[in-house]
Amino acid sequence: MSSASQWRSSPAHFRAVAVGIAGVAAALLFRVPALLVMSTPFAVVALWATATRPSDEPVLTGGIAPTTVREGEATTWTGVLSNVAHIDHVVALAPATAWIEMRPRSGVVATAVRHGDATASIAIPMRSTHWGRREIGRINVVGVSSWGAFRWRQLDIGYGVMTLPLPEVFDAAPPMHRANGLVGLTRSAQPGDGSEFAGIRPFQIGDRLRRINWRRSLRSGELYVTSTYADQDNHVALFVDALADVGTSGGIDGEASSLDTTVRAAGAIAEHFLLRGDRVSLCVFGLFGDASVPPASGRGHLRRILDVLASIETDASRPRSLRVGKGAVPSDALAIMLSPLISSVALDRAVSLASHGLSVAVVDTLPEDVHVVDDPTAELAWRIRLLERRREIRTVQQVGVPVIAWHGPGSLDPFLREMARRSSAPRVARR
Repeated sequence: MSSASQWRSSPAHFRAVAVGIAGVAAALLFRVPALLVMSTPFAVVALWATATRPSDEPVLTGGIAPTTVREGEATTWTGVLSNVAHIDHVVALAPATAWIEMRPRSGVVATAVRHGDATASIAIPMRSTHWGRREIGRINVVGVSSWGAFRWRQLDIGYGVMTLPLPEVFDAAPPMHRANGLVGLTRSAQPGDGSEFAGIRPFQIGDRLRRINWRRSLRSGELYVTSTYADQDNHVALFVDALADVGTSGGIDGEASSLDTTVRAAGAIAEHFLLRGDRVSLCVFGLFGDASVPPASGRGHLRRILDVLASIETDASRPRSLRVGKGAVPSDALAIMLSPLISSVALDRAVSLASHGLSVAVVDTLPEDVHVVDDPTAELAWRIRLLERRREIRTVQQVGVPVIAWHGPGSLDPFLREMARRSSAPRVARR
């Protein structure tokens, strides 16, 4: 979408006309040859520029590609002008936008148009440093004729860039707990069609021919097959607390607030389990209308989860209106709650999920150093809230819900190892 204007005289052309006319008139009136010599070039340039004034309007075609990037990645706005016979050079100016770095930093780019070119192109690289949707403001494109006498201006507007959160580095070494699916990469305790070696047994009706162990069969004279353990998939249910954002956000190159850590940790956990073939669902509470993504697997599903995470906006105005319950999460799922634990809503929901028999872990994403304003009253209130927060965490841990501080790779290893150990034990669930 663009808005163009006609060719207009520039201040430089006005100055040339004024200096030329006034200088020539003063030189003839006062008979000063030196003044005539100095003002004649201005008059000649003014007459030349007026005689060659452009009449054809250029046509601008602009666009941004790619429109979806990760944090720290760059995109480029490109403008192509056609009908540039009378244009000497083109200048583009991109306005300052939050969390968007221009190159150069001023956002001003200029390019010369060579004689005989049918089109001219100009580009402004942009780097997004924070997740979320970024609206690019009006990009001002100016075409300048020879001698800088006339200018043609057009505004190119209507562009946005979706910045997906950059998942932090995350890995989990311990095995997952037992689940019912049979399509993932986690080894099951039951025999079946998979990739993990289980043993060699006699051939049975229904066994596939590719499973025949020919070495054992030739030695014994009877058919034997190689048995395997079935591959299982797990359902990982992610719950993201978007009620509040605590701390200072400095983008991908600076400090991380609690919401930054929560979003990036959720993306890292989702990416880790989805690449293993597991199913992941997402529930974000605290938005203007809770957002959720049903369980699925694959890279396409990871993109859907990242899109929802990138659209998060905090809404602390209605924390008590949230429904805390089990929802549609099956009892064999692994529930992971990510929250700074400033509000008790997240802990209440975690306890509710655990009471229905789910394996639940709470990931604490509160930054270690939270700077409060230089106000003794505010500082005292914050210290009181932190003391209450510690008491609430101890209460939740006493009912069997672990609270784990997020520190990247290996954060969930103790919890997953404990869940794998307890997976075969019976659990009490409320009906």
